[in-house]
Amino acid sequence: MIDPLTALSVASTAVGQMRQLINAGRDTSQAMTKFASAWADLNEAERRAKNPPWYKSFSSDLEKQAAEAFAAKKKGQELKKELESMIQFMHGPTGLQEYKDILRNMREQKKKHEFRKQEIKQSIIEWTVGILLTVTGMAVVVFVLYLIGKNEGKW
Repeated sequence: MIDPLTALSVASTAVGQMRQLINAGRDTSQAMTKFASAWADLNEAERRAKNPPWYKSFSSDLEKQAAEAFAAKKKGQELKKELESMIQFMHGPTGLQEYKDILRNMREQKKKHEFRKQEIKQSIIEWTVGILLTVTGMAVVVFVLYLIGKNEGKW
């Protein structure tokens, strides 16, 4: 996942490109695609800031990440409104609705593929750490029991 500030930068660049392309009378589809991808990343950053992994609660960066995600999301909403007004100007209300439908479909596809892949990696890390902690804890208990048994002369 891209961090919220990088996603916001990509979204801002895409909107700037849209302005230039519209002024030049060129095709804006590539800039819209770039914005849609950045918007999905902003939404995912906000979702992760609201529901962080358990081990992130030990970090002091949690508040910083939440604040960054919030600020980036608000700025992204402004950029989205600007982009939607440009699309409506160029393609009318039906074009804007088509864009919103495409954006929704892209977000669903990205969530299914990229974000799911990241969630799987996250789960693997969490399970590995959990298993290692459990095995370490069991080894410590066995070692302590061994030492107790040795002191009592049972081994």
